[in-house]
Amino acid sequence: MKIVGFPVDVSLSQDGRIVGGQRIRQSLVQTTLDLIQAGDVEPSPAIIASIAGVPATVLFQHFPRLADLYEAAFDLSVSRAFDPDRPVDRAVPLAKRTALLVSDRAQTFEQWLPVWHFAQRVCGVAPAVGRGIAHLRQQLRERVAVWFAVELDALEPRAREPVLDSLDVAFGFERWMNMRDRLRLSPMNASRTWRFEAESIVQRAFTAPRQSGVAA
Repeated sequence: MKIVGFPVDVSLSQDGRIVGGQRIRQSLVQTTLDLIQAGDVEPSPAIIASIAGVPATVLFQHFPRLADLYEAAFDLSVSRAFDPDRPVDRAVPLAKRTALLVSDRAQTFEQWLPVWHFAQRVCGVAPAVGRGIAHLRQQLRERVAVWFAVELDALEPRAREPVLDSLDVAFGFERWMNMRDRLRLSPMNASRTWRFEAESIVQRAFTAPRQSGVAA
């Protein structure tokens, strides 16, 4: 058992102090994440400690900097929400793969929306969270490349990156956030709209390069 924010595995430790300290640390990280999921975009040490059932001094013994606690909560959320190694069935037709990706990301992004708001709020005081966002963006881009590997591999090399750029934007978190936060669409309507847009973008992405001479 390795808890986010703690560098060693203590599952076999016989030292009660180490095990107890790890449980407190885990509780603080989970409490922080619970508050974030509930809509608190910048949970305070006092509230975190109170809900976790420990004095604020104990919190700062485990996390001398609040930024470290924020980073641990962010990392825990990412590890639960995003699986970079989940296999993709490339034999599934393009249209169905597109629909599946939209459905998968709509569900994941909706659950992760409070964490995104939190990350945007605290990245100035917790630079590691900002770096975590950048890393997550790269992971999401790589997953798009895996999802559409068959079609991307069929393109000329010079056309591949622009097409991947387009798909990365089309299936990125900002697309979902725009529909939910700015357009105020319900999750169901946002998912339906996203699928319609994505199918159109995917169709253009894998036909326009050949027709327009981008890859010529």
